[in-house]
Amino acid sequence: MLFRLAIKNITSRKSSLVIVLFISFAVMLMCIINSIFDSTENGIEKVFSRSFTGDFVIRADSDKPISLFGDETPVTGDLTTINNVVPYGDILDYLKSKDCVVQEVSQVSGRAVMEYGSFREPAFLFGIQGEDYVKTMSSIDIVEGVPFASEERGVMLPVKTAERMGVHVGDTVQFTVVDGPIFRIRAARLTAIYNYPVENVTLDRIVLVDAVTVRALMNMSEASADPVDIDANYIDMFTDENLDLEMFDDAEDFTAVYEDFSDEEVLRSTPEAKADDGFESTSWNFVVGCFGEGSKLKREISRMNRDFRKKSWPVKAVGWRDSAGGVSMYLYLIRLIFNVGVLVILAAGFIIINNTLVVNVLSRTQEIGTLRAQGASRAYVSLQCMIETFALTITAGVIGCILGIIGANLLTGANIEFNNSFLVQLFGEDVLIVHTSAMRIFKSMVFAMFLGLLGWIYPVKTALSVNPVQAMQGAV
Repeated sequence: MLFRLAIKNITSRKSSLVIVLFISFAVMLMCIINSIFDSTENGIEKVFSRSFTGDFVIRADSDKPISLFGDETPVTGDLTTINNVVPYGDILDYLKSKDCVVQEVSQVSGRAVMEYGSFREPAFLFGIQGEDYVKTMSSIDIVEGVPFASEERGVMLPVKTAERMGVHVGDTVQFTVVDGPIFRIRAARLTAIYNYPVENVTLDRIVLVDAVTVRALMNMSEASADPVDIDANYIDMFTDENLDLEMFDDAEDFTAVYEDFSDEEVLRSTPEAKADDGFESTSWNFVVGCFGEGSKLKREISRMNRDFRKKSWPVKAVGWRDSAGGVSMYLYLIRLIFNVGVLVILAAGFIIINNTLVVNVLSRTQEIGTLRAQGASRAYVSLQCMIETFALTITAGVIGCILGIIGANLLTGANIEFNNSFLVQLFGEDVLIVHTSAMRIFKSMVFAMFLGLLGWIYPVKTALSVNPVQAMQGAV
């Protein structure tokens, strides 16, 4: 009875059509805009996660925003040292025990000046094990040469970077790091040139180098993966009681040997650790991994962090967005700005809707007064207004979602191509593809219900304040 009466009241008023049309337009607008931004996020996630971020990254726990490129803190970021992942061996064993993790690869990061001939350019260095890294990052397409093996020294460059440098497979590329008065210089042979499926400025700034070279440039200490057991008798030999320090009094001072050498020459002649001597380093800044098909990324990352806290490991697992750093946050801020702009427009329209609803209530004062005089309670009148308002908003929400799906399909069917490199990076494709997911439809309906709730409060308050006697006399 009450529902039938509410429907009758809705259909008898012309203003109902205006309300439905406006809310439908608002829902359609939100649905299409957010579907477009969902497409950009999915596109960037697809490109980044299969190119350098993986689905998750395990790094040392830090209060600072750390990405695979280093500290993302403005101004001071370049000066912050990235801590190593510890306990490294236990973390690898933990990842191998999880069925949802299908691949993982370790990485150290650094920044250096890359040189070849007269070419000089700053670059982000990813110290990795070449073959394992290319297997994990499926988007990397080797167009020339082969990735360096885990025990080899080498460097791999993107196609555009190699063309800009004028370098070819087999040439030697030099890297320089300035640390105060000290220059650390290392060189590696170019073993491969690769490409990504989508043009991306961020990816072109990455240079893949063997981890030993990057550790030497970043002055990182090496650590063996295997514990060394020292016999107690040897330990006793180095106690204060057994160690005769006077035996070193006649030792020759060798510091003068290097007086005629510059810091650069000394560092270039310093022997470096080699991976093929049976030495497995545990000095890694990150462990990058991929989940299997069907895994819920956020849920699995939350479980990892919960396990890390239980084990008291000083590490944290983060998703692709945090791993990518400022690039992904830039997209998030653009989306937020657009949504705020849309909400401002909707707020102005909502004021119009709310005023229309209030006018509808005031035009029915005699009807409401008669109902109250006949014994209708406040709850009855409130429920009637609520049913009318929500019937309008639900109808409008359904219509808006349908229009949003149609609009998204029309945009996809229009085959809009991107000639701007920024848009190609943003969408992860060179063609606009807009997909409206079930979750987006659900959120749009919730948005319509929210508009209905806000539009119901004030009219109900106005309706309940009507005096029954005055209402029956036509006075408000």
